[in-house]
Amino acid sequence: MKNKKLVSNKKILILGSAVIDVIINIERLPKAGEDITGVQKGQNVGGCAYNVAKILKHLQIKHDLCVPVGNGPYADIIKSELYNRNQSILIEDTSADNGYSLSLVEADGERTFITVDGIETKWSSSWFENIDIQIYDYIYISGYGFQDANDSGDVILSFIRHKRMDCQLILDPGPRLIGKRFKDEVLKMNTILELNEQEAKALAENEDIFLAVEQLYAVTQNPIIVTMGSKGTLCYTSGKSELVPVQIVKAIDTIGAGDSHTAAFIAGIAAGYELRDACVLANDIASRVVQHVGCCVL
Repeated sequence: MKNKKLVSNKKILILGSAVIDVIINIERLPKAGEDITGVQKGQNVGGCAYNVAKILKHLQIKHDLCVPVGNGPYADIIKSELYNRNQSILIEDTSADNGYSLSLVEADGERTFITVDGIETKWSSSWFENIDIQIYDYIYISGYGFQDANDSGDVILSFIRHKRMDCQLILDPGPRLIGKRFKDEVLKMNTILELNEQEAKALAENEDIFLAVEQLYAVTQNPIIVTMGSKGTLCYTSGKSELVPVQIVKAIDTIGAGDSHTAAFIAGIAAGYELRDACVLANDIASRVVQHVGCCVL
């Protein structure tokens, strides 16, 4: 990589899921009842938390990856991948296999997911017994872990309530967004939001992106980082907004682009970067990821 080496002594916890991504290239999404052809391009270990950890490891930023690993063929693939990457397995539970995601990638690089849930949606408080949350300076969480119809959000929320007050949450709400019964509390836990334009508008329930970030900041009192594709990254804090430009590249596959942006942003602020510089780094890494299949930087 051309970026200067990042140095950080911050303790970072990446909390979430690891699943299998089955990637299929299609010309376009089918209409209801239609049959189209596709080309399978790969079967990779993915999941928001795993992707974030993968990029942090590439950037040589120390962190702990907390994802449940189950029992079954998908779990075996994930376990092997974690071993190969020298990632410690903090949670093992044999009650179910890990889930998988069917990732449909259209000709323009846009992706659509169909997810079959596994052990990563069945969080148990016992999983956290050997994890000392008090040591962490930053904790990454995803909206996927806080869905209204799933009790796992209550378990994770109970755990993060014990973090230090100065520990910052980095929340990626994801396309499903964070469940309404968790939203008010989680957004006020010294939380930085890192999300895309559509998610920001939906989370704020406002179609004007600049008003949306103002509303979200009024709740979090922390920076709001919004990726806006080729328009750049909107960084909003303390009544000031700045659009950080992004390099225009040909997108091959946008799977993991948001995760890689979040990971690089975390790396930047953990290394002491100013917010704008952290966004510049995040834009650079994300632009590299979209030029390859799967969440990777070459």
